[in-house]
Amino acid sequence: MLTIALVSIGATWVLDFFMRLTGTPWIYCYFMGIGVAALGVGLLFYAKLPLYRQRRFFAFGPRALPEQRRPFYRWGYTCVLLGVLLLACLLLSRH
Repeated sequence: MLTIALVSIGATWVLDFFMRLTGTPWIYCYFMGIGVAALGVGLLFYAKLPLYRQRRFFAFGPRALPEQRRPFYRWGYTCVLLGVLLLACLLLSRH
């Protein structure tokens, strides 16, 4: 029950923050979202670089990657998802 209450309070704070966001702070959040997503794309590219050198452009998932590149792959997707989530939250703000 406590977990549900804490999640509800946190979600309310986040929604309130994004719904009141305008002007310069909105622009900063926008560039932060773009930057985090771009960092994720860069990490994904770095993780898949050995496959691209083998001309394997359509390998999905981390199985085909060398073991040392798999953490970059996971962090890349995490950053991309966080960036997209931040950009989606900016849709709640007033224009």
